[in-house]
Amino acid sequence: MTSVTVRFETAHLDDGIDIFYTDSGAPPGSTDYTTVIVLHGTAFTGRKKLPPFVQLIIHEVVHTLIDNLRKLHDYAHNLNLRTVIWNRRDYAGSTKYTEDELDDLKHGRAAFLDRLGTQLAQFLLVFIERHNIPEINNERTKGGFAIMGWSLGNTTAISLFSRRDLFSTESYSLLETYVKDLIIYDATLYAFGWKLPPDADHSVIYEPMSKLGDVDSDASDMRNFHAWVSSYYDHPENPKSINDLHFAERTEHASSDNWSTDELESFHEYDTFVRSELPMQVYLVSKWTL
Repeated sequence: MTSVTVRFETAHLDDGIDIFYTDSGAPPGSTDYTTVIVLHGTAFTGRKKLPPFVQLIIHEVVHTLIDNLRKLHDYAHNLNLRTVIWNRRDYAGSTKYTEDELDDLKHGRAAFLDRLGTQLAQFLLVFIERHNIPEINNERTKGGFAIMGWSLGNTTAISLFSRRDLFSTESYSLLETYVKDLIIYDATLYAFGWKLPPDADHSVIYEPMSKLGDVDSDASDMRNFHAWVSSYYDHPENPKSINDLHFAERTEHASSDNWSTDELESFHEYDTFVRSELPMQVYLVSKWTL
């Protein structure tokens, strides 16, 4: 693992949309690297955006204290990768959703997902123009983009591939020469609009997302969400039912146990979850129970 100098960047898209991201930069001397676009999950961000003066003064401290995905950047160059970690819409540094956009989300309108797809495509086109990244090679093994969604970040990732008619012929043709891979990492069922299977035993399955945002939820629910998503579960190799999976509220060790209070506060944005991600869950659950 090699420490790299991470760049703080903002992409300016159509309609005044800004996307804040960090960039490991190209591996030195490489002309065939792959650029991995990382789309973070619920509440946990790529990095909190600080004022430029603060970034300048405490640049190295920023890396240590508030970048919970920093190690992805540090591993990138040795693997011939360039890592680009977003803060998705509504998260720090990126443009907040408008009330009309949130209304689309709360009512399950396709327009919300279509915008995610077109804005991700616009970002890729801006990035190509700005950085002149390598195209996909003939074997489709190097170069281009790999789009990686983590947990609910997969909602944005898969929206890029949902409808060809969202893009002009020219844009689609250009993206074809650059977009190589879709990586679906630890996806939540909400990202696909799926519900639990009919045999799911809700007395066995622990799912703290259902509590967050409720009027009766408290700080303990949020603390256990941190532990739950950063625990290490030992699932059976060939489960016969979803009920056979490991559904403890947390495991003996969770990565969040190693974080200070300041780090935890910097790593996540609970208010953003309640404002713009909880409504997706509420809408889907309401449809499942009709």
